Amino acid sequence: MRRLLVSACMLTFAAVGANAQGFPEPTILKGSCSDKSHIAQGRIGADLTKNQARFFCDSVVIIPVDGNPWHVLLTFAESQSHTRPQIAFAGMMTDRQMVDVQRVYLSTGKATPMDDGACKFFYKGPRISGVFCGGKIDQGERRTVPLVAFERH
Repeated sequence: MRRLLVSACMLTFAAVGANAQGFPEPTILKGSCSDKSHIAQGRIGADLTKNQARFFCDSVVIIPVDGNPWHVLLTFAESQSHTRPQIAFAGMMTDRQMVDVQRVYLSTGKATPMDDGACKFFYKGPRISGVFCGGKIDQGERRTVPLVAFERH
């Protein structure tokens, strides 16, 4: 995670989104997470809408992993916060719009395999206008569902 923080400090703001080569360079997008962004937890089969914790963010950092522009880590965070949690989704881009998420980071440095997850990039022309990531994690009889809806400003 230290590598992620150092990389984030050295980033420049990106004007456009993924191109035909994925994300060859780290990219920061400023905006906000919608009020639909949350982490829900509970027993598998239970109504998780009754147990949601709202997630706040004002930026997403997209970093290529191991130099592969199609293997990306998307970290959603409040840029000025020292105490708020981050959520990160890691996986392989299947095309310019979709990421097949394999791991999620609900706490710094702790990767959790995701049972079913994806991210989608939304575009206005060549520019990313929004990102949605979500999925489910089943551990024993418990299910965790992180959802992030990010709109770029």
